[in-house]
Amino acid sequence: MVGIEVLFFEWIVVFLINLIPAFMPPTWMTLSFFYITNPQNIFLLVFIGVTASTAGRYCLAKGAGKFFQRFGTKKKKKQMKSLQKRLHGKPLHVFIFTLLFSLSPLPSNALFIAVGATKTKLKLVVAGFFVGRTISYLFLVFTTEKIFSSLGATVQGSGTLWTIMIGVIGIVAIIIFFVFDWEKLLGGKNDQ
Repeated sequence: MVGIEVLFFEWIVVFLINLIPAFMPPTWMTLSFFYITNPQNIFLLVFIGVTASTAGRYCLAKGAGKFFQRFGTKKKKKQMKSLQKRLHGKPLHVFIFTLLFSLSPLPSNALFIAVGATKTKLKLVVAGFFVGRTISYLFLVFTTEKIFSSLGATVQGSGTLWTIMIGVIGIVAIIIFFVFDWEKLLGGKNDQ
């Protein structure tokens, strides 16, 4: 059982990773590292990860909105206003899009920067992100740990057919997860 100070440290690290807009490791990878190096309750760890990443992305969106309002060109502000109007009347679409996006391995920093720049209401975006990332973090942290432990057992010579099968299934699941054409699922290719 990990102490409250470790949980608080993990929350702060994940929050900062999601607040900083670029050059940060994926949150699921950070959570996997915490889980492997300091075994703990996976559900509590994922909850800490999801709340911290959601709070970090929320702050990123708010900061991006303020930055964009101050430094954005008139042309870009007009484009963002148009995009905001398109998103305004479709709350279910915003939630579903964000949920599907959050299930994917795509980084969410650009999404939250764009949402902040358009001044789209964050409530539905945050809700979709929270649900999607809860599912994806749980899957990725669990799978990463199983692959790591299976490979470790195999290298040490204590691997059984079961540990090898878990490793192979985990590797195949991660390959499928990353090879799947998420852009097509999420609404078509973006040519930019």
